[in-house]
Amino acid sequence: MKKVLTIIGVVLVVIIIAMISIPFLFKDKIKTAVLNVANEQLNAKVDIKDFGLNLFSNFPNATLSLEDASITGIGDFEKDTLIQAKSGSVTIDLMSLFGNNYNISRINLDRASVYAKVLADGRTNYDIMKTDSTATGTEAENSTPFNLNLKRITVNDCNIVYQNDSTKMKLVLNKWSGEISGDFSASETTIKTTSEISEISFYMDGIPYLNKVKGNADATINANFDNMKFTFDKSEIRINELKASIDGWFTMQGKNYEDMDFDLKLNAPDTQFKDILSLVPAMYTADFKDVKTSGTATLDAYIKGLWQGENYPAFDVKIGVNNAMFQYPSLPKSVNDINVAVDINSKGGSLDNMIIDISKFSFNLGGNPFSGNLNITTPMSDPNLKAHANGTINLGMIKEVYPLEKGTELNGIITANINLATRMSAIEKEQYENVSATGKLELNNMAYKATDMPEVLINNASLEFTPRYVNLPSLEVKIGKNDISANGRLENFIAYALKDQTLKGQLNIKSNYLNANDFISSETSGTAASDTTSATSEDIIIPKNIDFTLSAVLNQIVYGKMNITNMAGNMTIRNGILTLNNVGANALGGSAKVSGSYNTSDPKTPKVDFDIALSKVSFAETFKSVESIQKFAPIFESLIGTYSMNLKFNTSLGQSIMQTLAGLTGSGALQTSDVKVENVAALTALSSALKTDALKSISPKDLNLPFNIDNGQIITKPFNINIGNGGMMKLEGSTGLDQSINYKGTVTLPKSLANNYINNVPITIGGTFSSPKIGVDTKALATDAASSIVSGLLGGKNSDGTATSLSDEKAKQIEKIRAEADNTAKKLVEEAQKQSDNLVAKAGSNALAKVAAKAAGKKLVDEAEKQAQNLRNKAEEQIKKIEGETAAATE
Repeated sequence: MKKVLTIIGVVLVVIIIAMISIPFLFKDKIKTAVLNVANEQLNAKVDIKDFGLNLFSNFPNATLSLEDASITGIGDFEKDTLIQAKSGSVTIDLMSLFGNNYNISRINLDRASVYAKVLADGRTNYDIMKTDSTATGTEAENSTPFNLNLKRITVNDCNIVYQNDSTKMKLVLNKWSGEISGDFSASETTIKTTSEISEISFYMDGIPYLNKVKGNADATINANFDNMKFTFDKSEIRINELKASIDGWFTMQGKNYEDMDFDLKLNAPDTQFKDILSLVPAMYTADFKDVKTSGTATLDAYIKGLWQGENYPAFDVKIGVNNAMFQYPSLPKSVNDINVAVDINSKGGSLDNMIIDISKFSFNLGGNPFSGNLNITTPMSDPNLKAHANGTINLGMIKEVYPLEKGTELNGIITANINLATRMSAIEKEQYENVSATGKLELNNMAYKATDMPEVLINNASLEFTPRYVNLPSLEVKIGKNDISANGRLENFIAYALKDQTLKGQLNIKSNYLNANDFISSETSGTAASDTTSATSEDIIIPKNIDFTLSAVLNQIVYGKMNITNMAGNMTIRNGILTLNNVGANALGGSAKVSGSYNTSDPKTPKVDFDIALSKVSFAETFKSVESIQKFAPIFESLIGTYSMNLKFNTSLGQSIMQTLAGLTGSGALQTSDVKVENVAALTALSSALKTDALKSISPKDLNLPFNIDNGQIITKPFNINIGNGGMMKLEGSTGLDQSINYKGTVTLPKSLANNYINNVPITIGGTFSSPKIGVDTKALATDAASSIVSGLLGGKNSDGTATSLSDEKAKQIEKIRAEADNTAKKLVEEAQKQSDNLVAKAGSNALAKVAAKAAGKKLVDEAEKQAQNLRNKAEEQIKKIEGETAAATE
């Protein structure tokens, strides 16, 4: 017995040791298998931070855990994360670990996010399986070492987003927790599921049909995987307070199960008005359970038939509310006489067979009745619209029937009496005799105040409907201190509302004060000068289906730090482009004229292309108000006076001011006759180099500075700066976005600084505006100075000895000529040496002048020696001539 117990003990120890060691032995093997499968079979990037293998939690099965796992797309879906999970696990048959195939029976996902997207052209980000044209179906199925023998799937706090750009549909499930069980490896099984979803949102064409509603589901479904048919045996669903059940079945058909056949019915026999009311997002708040309601309500829906491509099944959704009311217990009044009748149905086939019929919609708010109806047929091909609205809504009564947020105030009167009846084709063909549109919509004395925004006042807004256009006789709006008024008319209004066609209009706009900064988010304005990587502003995208002609008179506009007054001109908005046509304004202490465009036809890369003429604007105001000048031309801070400029430029808007300026190209010219330049580091450094204070403060006259802008640099063409008293700076070069400077030129010194040996100073200016580096070309300076001095001292001077008349005494003449030439030559060299010494002495301690003086003196002596030799040579030529004449006379 003792031996048996010993054997059992040893076996148990071996088993325990094995269960502890096996995870370490097989962990890397399974990890390698997972990553190999991913790389071989997926067109995607798979990343798994860590693996774990546990034999205790689900013994006799093993549990494989994954931490921080993600699958991201490639190509056009490179920025899409298809799946991201904080953690997940799969249950694997323990014995399969010893083979080459792993049987998976359970999958758990924790805090996972799934993003499935269909592009407008039909491509999907979840179609990530690689295709092998040479593999048969059986081979493809057996190509993975993982076999699904799935029995259960659990999810905890997971999010799913399905976005279909081709149908403009979007489904969002947030915080989904639940379980799905069944034998998914069998041909037939019973699937049981329980789910709780904190937020469900459903959008079509941007319209939220469900907005963050809460959902619960408990269902039993009979699944036939051979025929892909799923039949609801029992189902209970709940959306907010609305309870319903689903009866019937659906099948998935086609080679890739792209088609579906339905026979489903939604049953909600015990529906109350409060259940319907809970679907309104603004109503379903924390105290909704205490809301008092009365009245009856009905909800019925079904879908039946084949959904195959553009062929849709028949469906019908009916919602009815009769003689209902609701009242919040803490508020004095109720909304009464609520009646709604909605029927959206189709006989199937084309969606053009759909009928939208809201035959009844009415309520009474504080003694003011309001009613309306809407009917739309043939919505896809040629929408046939009939609509009516009549009544009054006193906005001041809302606070008595609905709990507004603390600090919110709302007042005003909406009055409507509108009748519309038309086919879309009549509007498109301008057959206005077949269009019925009458009535008026007015809003008066509206005031809205909230804690997170300035007060909004609409004194008067009115729309008058006619078959051809909607007239806007008046609009008066004030938002905080901002005011705007407008009048004009809108055309194609119905086609714009129903079929997203182009809305045309002519508007006259006026404003006394408009601060654009009030309408730009502080988070995206990027006004901090030190933050050069933040966004400049959130790009305003202009809709392509807007075609407006605007005439604007705006007395004062504040944008950034810029104050603009008396703006007037014409603008157009068309095809996503705002165009300014010779718009004039006062700005920056002067006046401006602007023509050009802001183009958002490609929303990803908005472009600007402008032609600006500035007249007598202030340097100081420009530097203070325009951030791009602070980047490109910080010298403006040190300029006192005014300037005029013509500038043409274009660029694509980047994510930051630096990116935008880096792509800027343009040309222009700056002119000024009234400017004072002082406290400029480059001029101060230049003054130091020349040992003079004259350049520290200058007042150039008639400055004309032409320039180009390219690749983040302002490139100036050669220009002259008159520094007074005969002085001149001739410069050309470039300025960079990083405030680097690279200029070269010549300084012609004022008469007070010039002398007989230095007038022009060749210079270079490099470094940056705050730390300039001045260079003086001493070699060129010395050469120029020497040439000037020599020219002054030697220019035009000849030997008087060569002009000596000859007498008959030829020999005496020859001797005299030679002696005088030699004496004159010696004196010339001696005088040059004396002048050279004087130049060096006069230069004193000025290093720059001393370099020039020594070079000039040396050149002076060299030239004197050349002149001396030239005198001797000429004397010898004269002597030879005399000797020749003597020889001829002798003969």
